[in-house]
Order: sequence, then C-alpha cells, then structure tokens
Amino acid sequence: MKNISLIPTETINPRTTKLDVSSPHQIAQMINAEDFNAAHAVKKAARAIAKTIDAAAKTFLAGRKIIFIGAGTSGRLGVLEAAECVPTFGTKPSQIVGIIAGGKNAMFRAKEGAEDDRAQGAKDLLKKARKGDLVIGLTASGITPYVLGALHAAKHAGCTTVLLACNNRADASDAAIFIYLPTGAEALNGSTRMKAGTATKMALNAITTGAMARAGKAYGNLMIDVRPTNQKLIRRALRLIMTVAKTDQKTAQTLLAASGQNVKTAIVMHTKNCTRTQAEKRLKKHRGFLAEALREK
Repeated sequence: MKNISLIPTETINPRTTKLDVSSPHQIAQMINAEDFNAAHAVKKAARAIAKTIDAAAKTFLAGRKIIFIGAGTSGRLGVLEAAECVPTFGTKPSQIVGIIAGGKNAMFRAKEGAEDDRAQGAKDLLKKARKGDLVIGLTASGITPYVLGALHAAKHAGCTTVLLACNNRADASDAAIFIYLPTGAEALNGSTRMKAGTATKMALNAITTGAMARAGKAYGNLMIDVRPTNQKLIRRALRLIMTVAKTDQKTAQTLLAASGQNVKTAIVMHTKNCTRTQAEKRLKKHRGFLAEALREK
C-alpha cells in the first residue's frame, strides 16, 4: 500500500481535533473515550485470536517456539509479552521469543529506520525460527517491511504464520491467520503507541494466556506454573498450594521447598502423599496438566 492516507491509523480523528486547546480534564476524557475502541477492536477479532490461541497451544505442546516479531511499539510489546511468560507460566526464554527491529537497544531508544529493512527482518527471524514454529508478526500499519519480510521468510521456512495489524488492507499474503484490530484513527494522529498499542497488548494477553492454559499452565483460572522468583511470587505460590492442596501456610512452605520450588509438584506430593520424584513422574505422564495428574488414582 503506497498511499499512507489509506491506513486507518494514519487518518485524522475528527473527535480530537481540539486536543491542543482542551483542558487537562477534557484531554483525559477524550483519550479515554478513544481507548474504549481498543477493547471493541479486540472483541471483533475474537475468531482470529481464537485460531491463534489454538495454533500457539499446539506449537508449544509440540516443543516448538512461539515468536513475536515487530518494530517500534509493536516490537516492544512482542518482547514484553515473551518476557512476561517466563515468571507467569514458568516457560523457558527460548520457548516464547520476542524480536524487535534494531535489536535489544531499540527497546529503550527508538530506531525508526530499522523497520524499513525487509531483508533484515527475514535475517533476524531465520536466526531464531525453525520449521514448525509459530511466527506472529506485529505491525499496526500492516505495511512494515521488516515484519512482512520476516513473515515471508517464516512461511517459506515451514512456520505457521500470523499477522496482527490495525489495517484491513494489510499485506497478509504470507499469513495463515490475519488478526485485524479495527482501532481506527488515533487521538494523536499516527501515534500507534495509543489505541493500536493497547489493542495489540490485549490481543497478545489473550493469545499467550489462552495458549498456556490449553498447554497445562493453568489450573482453573489459577497461575499454577508461576515461577516464585521474588517475595510477591513466593507468597502467590504458597497461596496456590494452600488453596488447591487445602493445607496451611507452614505445610505449604515445607512442600514448596521440598518440591524444588514447583507449585504443581508440591500439590501432587501433598494430595497423593508421594515423593517429589513420584509427583514429577505423574505430572510428566500427564504432560504437566495438574487436573489430570490429580484425577489419576
């Protein structure tokens, strides 16, 4: 798409044309009113997001990688999503990966020109991706060369491909799944860190949470595979053990230590009155699904 005026996120928002002369309260109300469109956009994309959840769960259970790749705000959101899966779901950094145009330094200082390099997008992607991986390209405009180059390379490498964009005319020719988020014009013209970024984050939350739940990383709606790496998460781990295993805090502390800081193992140890090794074997047999491990006699 050569005509930038056709990109929804680049159009002028008629509801915010007095942004510069409005009071702080008016600005807050104006932007908040626009933000509601982000949630509506994600709702409209539910079917495509559901397909991506299914693909992500299958990819993860098959031992393959989930890769987010983007530039600017979209790239930062992908890196953030990948990083947050480690403490939340106990995944390894190599299992869910974020790639941003311009490399790690671009997380903290914008390298806007990096998004125009289609060949570099393909090169960066192929350093990480292998056949069978899931590659999710993130581009609010839907035309970012870096992302489209990466998706093209991913498709030809035998990866499952997804394009997430806020432009219904995006080039989705290399995507098996197209997630279109109709966020429309931004409150500040072209500033896709706003509604487009919010909607992207919401969609990514749904994809990773849904996929990990279907991969045994949740018990009901409990964060059962939490990695207790700080005091807050240790307290959460103890609460989980106390809630599911129906025990007291002192017992939960003993179980957490004896299980190697693994909540699911601790719960199985207590509920099935078994050793750590036996609990781990039971969980492995059931692919990490706690509900199945507890149901087995």
